[in-house]
This record gives sequence, structure tokens and C-alpha cells, in this order.
Amino acid sequence: MLKTMNCNNLEETETPMQAFAAKNQFKIGDGGFSCVYVGLMKDGSEVAVKRILVQSEDETVENEKEIMSLIETNSPFIVKYRHFHRDDTFMYLIVDLCEETLRELVQASSIKHLQEHGPQMIWEILSGLEFLHWKGILHRDLKPSNVLVDIEGRMKLADFGISRVLKDDETTVETFAKGTPGWMPPEVIEAIVKKEKGHFKRKSDVHVAGMIAFYVLTKGEHPFGSELERMKNILEDNPVNLEKLGNRRARRFVSWLISHKIDDRPYADEALRDSSLSYNTRNAVFV
Repeated sequence: MLKTMNCNNLEETETPMQAFAAKNQFKIGDGGFSCVYVGLMKDGSEVAVKRILVQSEDETVENEKEIMSLIETNSPFIVKYRHFHRDDTFMYLIVDLCEETLRELVQASSIKHLQEHGPQMIWEILSGLEFLHWKGILHRDLKPSNVLVDIEGRMKLADFGISRVLKDDETTVETFAKGTPGWMPPEVIEAIVKKEKGHFKRKSDVHVAGMIAFYVLTKGEHPFGSELERMKNILEDNPVNLEKLGNRRARRFVSWLISHKIDDRPYADEALRDSSLSYNTRNAVFV
């Protein structure tokens, strides 16, 4: 429909767009100051166009643009950045189009499907994280709605608005604590409680990846309980729901990732090499 309309709101710019219309019929998501629309590139590929009101989230959007520009080497587990445009009213961040979020996939899937295919999803999420960390990038806002699923069912990490880049000799970013309640590691919550700057490391992302792994394998459950009690339980190292994970190997693996002490957690590459998460030519499984 978009192609036949022969409409391109960005045709006066240098964007390589064939068709784009900021109309409700093409809207696939929205937030406080932004909307996401389907678009079509001149090469025929479908994209998601995130349109953000200028001055509303300037710092976040410019940061995301910078982070995604750094990811020049393509990873199949990171959403691909295509273009950025800014005019007097809006900023446009253009990335490859995906089918849905991990949150939507989990809600729509049976527990049997998730337990069968969940290990592969977890392997792909950790692979995306390993790639980011190899590039010196800390995601800092992992959660089920920031993991996208492409048309082939592959997991892709997205939304790098509050991500940070480590300098060559750094292992830690010291910054004001940000993130999404319930999807933060204990060291970030502790900084919020103390009203101090937090110390975010690669293993801080891994803690949240462990919570996401549990979420996938249990069809939407959280290892630290309900929304009201999660932050308190994460801070106090009280994973109240771990027994809901029936597979003992999977439970041991998740427990390792969500270890309260940061030094007890693995790096993403160590988690991928662990014998519990076996990967063959077609799929990952817990053995």
C-alpha cells in the first residue's frame, strides 16, 4: 500500500527512501515524543522509521545515532542502522524492520514452544551482547521490549538511547543510574537508593540478560517476582521465582547470570561457552 501511494515525506532530503508517510495506517509503535512508522528504502528493503520531536529527546537520539554508527561490522543479532535525518521539527532514525518485540513473541507463544526454542533465543541474545561488549558498548537498557524479532525469528538487540562506549582502557562507566524499573542489576538500584552515580560494567548487562532468559523460559515470569517487589528483591538478592524454572540446568545457568555479586557473574562470551547451553548446527539446548 505504501509503495503504491508513491508518497515520500522525506523526498526533499538526502535519505535513501523510496516511500514514507507519517500516517496512522503505517504506524507500528509510539512513545511519549516519538512514533515509529513503516518505510521503504530505494533498494526495496523495508525499514522502521522512528520519528522523534526535536528537543524532546535530543541527547538520547544523538547518542543512539552515535552508538549505531559505531556498529559498522554487521552482527545478525543487532538491529541494523540504515540512516539518520534531522529537520527543524523532527529527527528520523531509520533501522531495518522487524516483526515484533520479544515481549510480544513471549505473550503470543505457548510455554511448550518457549521451552523448546527458548535456549536458542537466549543464545542469540547473549551473542548480540557479546558483540556489543567486544565493541566496548554497554547497552544499559536491556528488557524484553528492547529485543526485536526479525522475519526469520532471530533475536536482535535494539534501542541504544542510553548506551555508553568504554574507552580502550576502561571496564566501567560511571554515570547517573538509568534504565527500566525491574530490569536493572543490583549495582544500579543501589546507586539509585544512595542517590549516587552508578558503576556499570559488561557484567551489569549480563545480569539483565539472565532475567530475560528466565522470562522467556517461563512465558513472561520474572525471577524476582511481581512488578511491585522486583526492585527490592533484586537489591536484596532474593530471586523468589527460581523454582518455577523446572529444568535444573536452565535454573543453574540463569542463577549464574543473575548472581548478586558482579564478580560471580560470567561475561557474555563465558556464558555462551558454558557446557549447560550447548549449541549445535541448528539450535541451542540446555543439557
